[in-house]
Amino acid sequence: MHIITKLADRLLEKVAPTVTADAACRYLSTDRQIDGFCTNGTMGVRVRTTVHYDNCPPKVTFNC
Repeated sequence: MHIITKLADRLLEKVAPTVTADAACRYLSTDRQIDGFCTNGTMGVRVRTTVHYDNCPPKVTFNC
């Protein structure tokens, strides 16, 4: 039982701060830019998506 409690506490430490931080963020805008070419052999372009929030750092993702 002690191991399960420790595991639950560690999981809560990792998940809880991100949930509360995302809940406090207000969406402002989304920017998309071409950021080069995909490295997987397809002749596609790599797109950088930046989502801007009020009171939170922007979140950046890359897609091919």
